[in-house]
Amino acid sequence: MKRLKLRDLPAVALVYLSGALVVLVIVAIFYYLAHEARYAFDRPFPYGYRFSLQSPILEPDPYTGQVLDDLTVDPNATLLAANFEGDDGIDEKEEGAPMATLEELEGYHPFGTGSAVIDSLDDLNPQELFRDNWKQAKDATKGDRFILFAFATQEYTQPTMKLAFQPDAAFSPKDCPFDIKLRVIRTPNGIEVEPVEIDLIQNPSGKIELPTWIAKSDEERTNGYVFEMVVTPKKSNFTATIAGFFKTDWAPTLQYPRYGFVPLLLSTMLMALLALAIAVPIGLACSTYLAEIAPARIREWLKPIIEMLASIPTVVLGYFGLMIVAPSVVKVFSQAIGMTSGRSFLTASLVLAFLLLPTVISIGEDALRAVPSSFRDGASALGFTAKETIKKVVLPAARAGVVATVLLGFARAIGETMIIWILSGGTAVMPSIDPVKTLAGPTRGMTDTIAIEMGNVEFEGPHYGHLFMIGLTLFLITLAINLIGYAYGRKRKWLAS
Repeated sequence: MKRLKLRDLPAVALVYLSGALVVLVIVAIFYYLAHEARYAFDRPFPYGYRFSLQSPILEPDPYTGQVLDDLTVDPNATLLAANFEGDDGIDEKEEGAPMATLEELEGYHPFGTGSAVIDSLDDLNPQELFRDNWKQAKDATKGDRFILFAFATQEYTQPTMKLAFQPDAAFSPKDCPFDIKLRVIRTPNGIEVEPVEIDLIQNPSGKIELPTWIAKSDEERTNGYVFEMVVTPKKSNFTATIAGFFKTDWAPTLQYPRYGFVPLLLSTMLMALLALAIAVPIGLACSTYLAEIAPARIREWLKPIIEMLASIPTVVLGYFGLMIVAPSVVKVFSQAIGMTSGRSFLTASLVLAFLLLPTVISIGEDALRAVPSSFRDGASALGFTAKETIKKVVLPAARAGVVATVLLGFARAIGETMIIWILSGGTAVMPSIDPVKTLAGPTRGMTDTIAIEMGNVEFEGPHYGHLFMIGLTLFLITLAINLIGYAYGRKRKWLAS
């Protein structure tokens, strides 16, 4: 082993110190992102279902002429829910909508449903009956129980009636970490029905046919059919949060928020890949020209210009794309692929490719020029033409550098924010199987989602934590890509010879 000279020790120490500083910065960034992402695991999981009694044969609404089969627009439906607007006690929503009396239903509606803020029928207070029951949303380890009363009025003459149920608007049962079941726990005197137990996760919408029971007074409203909706935990909060994170729907501002980041991840990756597919062939062709063909004078002029292009602020490129590229894209592709707006997947990818070109050209040219001249001389001695030398000698010898160039360009593309924010359309949707529909439609990536939403979230809330989870995922992806690129660069062992 070659012994270090005393004068070399400061330089060697500086190299090790720089390496240690880089590692320290990476660890610090990882720790900070992970530390803030922990708030995502404190999230509650809301849920809600609507219930309403109906006639077996639905009749049109006398005012609109439409059959009201959608319970979200049924003013008489009872909502049993645990969400961010609810409270475990009686709140203003419940007090403002008491369970309908027979007098209120007369001439208006032949059925009544309602609930009580109780855990057991033994705690029933006839003075505290409400149409809805709103509870506070809890984490995935805490269940709950709701009571539902159902009866018909004396105006109803059919022998049977049906209890219809469906999820509340914006609630997605497939994303729910609970088992939710609906059971009949009491039937009216003299009426027998088969045991009813419906899994509201597997069968979120449907109807239960029941023999008609009529309440003859307000005191009898709770003597009819009594159902319970039982919510049972089946996952830990950590498991439920991770499972929700890998869903395909990002809608964090709804009453029943969904934090599936898969559409953001796929959109980011696909935009980066399309940008690379455009930038890499053009960039490598320019790199090859500069490194192998262009006269020295032309190279001296072009190289600084290309490197200056890399310094253009991305917000400037974004506005350039918005004012010039987007209208042009709509003009060219509006008829061919049905594009109606310039802010789309395709426009963002095109401007992103323009952003990558200087990087690909500059680093690619450096990789090609790093190939020793002896390789070219040997090819000439074998009778290779200039074209054959580039194709069969220089490019294969620079393969590791070219691959590293592509990987670094990919990392640059998935980390870009302003261009995607300005040009993608800002709609978090899953990319379609139909490539034409994906190219023509709006999209949203991981980086612009963080930029758009971070300023409007509750500090240290679940939404805040999920944005940091996206940031942590993005950081790990770019770190992995850069490490792979570094590993490829290390393979160029011929440089040492």
